[in-house]
Amino acid sequence: MFLDRNSVPLAGTNNYHIHTSEFRTGEFFPEHWHAFHEFFLVVRGELEHRLNGKRFFLPEGTVQLIHPGDHHELRPAPGCPDVKIYNCNVISDEIVKVLAFLTGGHDFSLDDCVQSVRLPVDSPSWKYLVAEAGKAHDKTLNQQLRLVIMRHLTETVFLTLMQCSDYSAVAVPQWLGDSCREMRKKENYKLGLPRFIHLAGRSQEHLCRSMRRYYGISPQDYILELRLDEAVHLLLNSGLDISATAYDVGFNNLSYFRRCFRKRFGMSPVQYKKMRKSRCGVLPPSAASGNKTPEKINPAELQRLSP
Repeated sequence: MFLDRNSVPLAGTNNYHIHTSEFRTGEFFPEHWHAFHEFFLVVRGELEHRLNGKRFFLPEGTVQLIHPGDHHELRPAPGCPDVKIYNCNVISDEIVKVLAFLTGGHDFSLDDCVQSVRLPVDSPSWKYLVAEAGKAHDKTLNQQLRLVIMRHLTETVFLTLMQCSDYSAVAVPQWLGDSCREMRKKENYKLGLPRFIHLAGRSQEHLCRSMRRYYGISPQDYILELRLDEAVHLLLNSGLDISATAYDVGFNNLSYFRRCFRKRFGMSPVQYKKMRKSRCGVLPPSAASGNKTPEKINPAELQRLSP
């Protein structure tokens, strides 16, 4: 049953719920999202997984985490006749408790944790996860015991994901680096913040928090700098007038474009164009450096963001 068009509810009344899903050729679970956390183990075959608009192929041995609000679709990979996964659904309040236990109460952002890892199918770690999932799914066991097993399974899965993540001071989450690279494309930054949020697959609040944490700039300012950089290029290398230039890079308000341009470069677009074209005078410091261009966000991370 689907709620709110494509939201799937947590089954039962417990904080945890585990079930088995099997897919054969032509079978699939359509795109949906949850208001709770989910993780699954691919225990047989290879799964084609579409997550927030991107396609991944997950072979046996894969552990995959799904955040609340993530949109995903599941089906067998091409050429794979049969896939089996264990799904475990966990309400977010329980996840908070699990993380507090694993981190000793230290501040930790699960959104920056890797969402998928692949373990060797013959490794003790993978065999242990599969065995615990099987016991949690065993309905001959006492319900309370199964809940204890599911919580322990959840702790083990999250610990595995955390251990596979890089939390050094300069590490940028893959989702953030990927979405920043995509936003450097004109067809994306012209669409503004909604497009950035879509590409990131995170809430606006989390995107803002992560951009400030890793790059020291808001998503809106990042988009603004990308647009202004392209506007300068067009002013100096195209026959477009000021109005056409503004609209071409995504500004829908000419007055706002002029204000932003003057704030960054210390002069109007017309003055800037005339000065550069005539090759007279020297650019003022504000024009030479700007407030915070994408190139100056973090020199150590520039290569990660460059196409």
